[in-house]
Amino acid sequence: MNTKPIITAGLIVLSSFILVFAQEIQLVNSEENAMIVLQPADRITISYIDVGPQGNPIERSNVFTIRPDGTIFHELLGSVSIANMTIMEAEELLTQKFSQFFTQPKVALSVLEKTSIKVILYGEVSRIGVFPVKPNTTIAEFIIEKGGTTPDADITRIAISRNDGSKIIFNMERYLYSNEPINNVVLKDKDKIIVPRLKVQEKYGKLSKNYILQYGNVLEISINEMALMETNPARSESYIVDSEGNIFHRLFGSVHLGGITVDKAQGVLTEMAKQYYREPVVSIDVIELSSRNVFVFGEVLRPGIYPIEGNVRLAEFLANIGGMTDAADLREIVVTRKQGKPVVFDMNDFLFKRNDRKNIFLEDGDRIIVQKRQRGMFVRLSEKLQPFSTMTSLLSSIVMIYLYTTTK
Repeated sequence: MNTKPIITAGLIVLSSFILVFAQEIQLVNSEENAMIVLQPADRITISYIDVGPQGNPIERSNVFTIRPDGTIFHELLGSVSIANMTIMEAEELLTQKFSQFFTQPKVALSVLEKTSIKVILYGEVSRIGVFPVKPNTTIAEFIIEKGGTTPDADITRIAISRNDGSKIIFNMERYLYSNEPINNVVLKDKDKIIVPRLKVQEKYGKLSKNYILQYGNVLEISINEMALMETNPARSESYIVDSEGNIFHRLFGSVHLGGITVDKAQGVLTEMAKQYYREPVVSIDVIELSSRNVFVFGEVLRPGIYPIEGNVRLAEFLANIGGMTDAADLREIVVTRKQGKPVVFDMNDFLFKRNDRKNIFLEDGDRIIVQKRQRGMFVRLSEKLQPFSTMTSLLSSIVMIYLYTTTK
């Protein structure tokens, strides 16, 4: 039997099949997917053309899991190392190895399941640790998925330190509030993500510049020379605002800061520091508000001694403790102070005329007296006559009932 025509026909069919298979390979492996780097534990499929006993082409496909040493074991090729290669590079290697068995081998490699890469997350974040990350995860979505950052985080300077020694700075604030994909990079294996803390002057510029300093506040003050802030920052020092609103600074002596905002206080100290520094940068941190007490007497629903913290005004304080009785005189609420004249507050003017001038900030030791409303002579007389008129009305009713029953 002449088998030559059969072999020739088989080769023609094989060539056609190879051509179709090659086109399918081009569709399956786009340029982007072909650049994926293979790692241990990836599950992959390797497809190639084989010739059956009758000379007809057969497509063979095998599933492999890349072993920890970066190799796979193929039934035809034996052990092949493909870890850390792109899909394109691995296909070229496999094609060379299959050429020992086929004249024009065609190979297609695809990833069924990509192993997770691992990155380190550290700094001002909700969760610190080493986390597995899915391929093609960006830095922004990763931080958000892990719970976000703390209030002290500087999200404008998030650092990504890579295994090759390179470093990328990501401005998440700009990314979130604009449409610009600013360095929202795709994470790689062994990336180290560091979310830094806000610098002192930035932190208190944002969070507490409008806080009004007062008696009992504990302040942490640092004064730096601008040129040395990064390389040799000065240590902060603690000071207490005394009952007169002063601190005693080691350089400037007595400085009055009570009653002004943190922002203004930084300005005051900056001006004073110019006699010692070329370009001073002053930072003030309120590390303790201190608890203060006020006394409440008179026509209030809950008289007593109350601690206060921070900046509390008189009207808001009275509302928070439950308000006043129906007999309270809203026009003349008196606050007496340790040092100074009594302050008279008209709640009616505050509520209806929006006069805030006397709605003072409370101080330690303030005594708040809510007086009873004064009534005129006719009101007082009617109150005195009310029991007598009630008794008279009762007696009249009894007499009327008696007369009605006796006449029948």
